[in-house]
Amino acid sequence: MKKILVLVSLMLACCGGFAQKSKSAKHRFTVYGFIVYAGYSQNGSNVKASYKQLQQYLLQYGVNTMDLIYEQKVLDYPTGDKKNGIPNIARIDSLSQQALGFKDVLVSLDLEGWNRWDTVKTTARMIETINYFKKVNSKSKVGLYATVPQNTYAYSENINRYDKINKGYAGVAAAVDYFSPSLYNYDADTVNWNKTALYNINACKKYNYPDKPILPYITPEVDNKGVKSMLTYDEMMSHLQTLYKLGANGCLLWTSSGMRYANGQKVYVDVNSGWMKAVKDFIASH
Repeated sequence: MKKILVLVSLMLACCGGFAQKSKSAKHRFTVYGFIVYAGYSQNGSNVKASYKQLQQYLLQYGVNTMDLIYEQKVLDYPTGDKKNGIPNIARIDSLSQQALGFKDVLVSLDLEGWNRWDTVKTTARMIETINYFKKVNSKSKVGLYATVPQNTYAYSENINRYDKINKGYAGVAAAVDYFSPSLYNYDADTVNWNKTALYNINACKKYNYPDKPILPYITPEVDNKGVKSMLTYDEMMSHLQTLYKLGANGCLLWTSSGMRYANGQKVYVDVNSGWMKAVKDFIASH
């Protein structure tokens, strides 16, 4: 892991003025979680837990609750076309009102269905949805999954091609309260993950809203060409340290309810080993 962190430092040093901004003094780093696994491990046994129970359990280790709202909860599909959803104002109002009852719980809208390359119609719809939400609830902090900046998926040498489309989402960047690029694991290449993180966090800063937190989506899950696995302690710790060095203000830890181990067993969170211990240790030291 030390070699990986040295590489990150070298990458930052090669980025001129951006590197100076990234190498900030100690700052607050908040971890939010959408953890939908089967439960948690305690004293050598697996304890089944509901989503709410698991969030309460993880809260004692510093993982804050977030309100992730998928688009099917806020959109209607009158023609059955999932790429042409229409905001349902009544449901948005209801969800917005519910969010008011949970102090300091971050709201994240996942609106992936619309054509992301249409920077006119799609951006207008996103801004409209955010405005509907904030009309009822102006207190909750609202962001969008992998939208500002746009999802780059796995790293590629021409990743800068996303610069143009990110500019097209400037209006959306103005509407959200924080930025949450997606930094999932599409292979086991930590070096390329670091490069993707560097590009995306830099893209957030280019919107020039220094007071808006940068809270990337990350996951302990690895999907390497269909082969599923979990990050190790060192890999997760490296990811978190990289985000911190790059100037992120925290992260949104996402998991899938469909995730299974190679033997088909459901996942239970263990704060004393593996990726979750890395999260716990990182939070404790920051």
